[in-house]
Amino acid sequence: MSPIIPATSGAARPSAPTVAPDIDLDRLTERYPPHRVVLHDDDVHAMDEVVAALRKAVPGLGERRAVLIMLEAHLRGRATVIVCAREQAEYYAERLGTFGLTVTIEKA
Repeated sequence: MSPIIPATSGAARPSAPTVAPDIDLDRLTERYPPHRVVLHDDDVHAMDEVVAALRKAVPGLGERRAVLIMLEAHLRGRATVIVCAREQAEYYAERLGTFGLTVTIEKA
């Protein structure tokens, strides 16, 4: 027995309605400007300790990215860990500080 296939008419199917976002991104960025969390190089922590601290302090940060951040801080003296809203940046900086890392926050 063959499956029943509904007949289609020549009329085009209605498309989904277009929804305009209620968020004004320019206003949101102006009100909550992005901040960067900056990791500074130090002579106290081993490279693997820094990578482990980065991965524990910043959720979703993969090992490859953590290694690149650590190397940039080691070679250039500082590296951007993440760019986010100020409150989040303060939170990440505080978490990294619990590992003894030197971290600052600046406007992006």
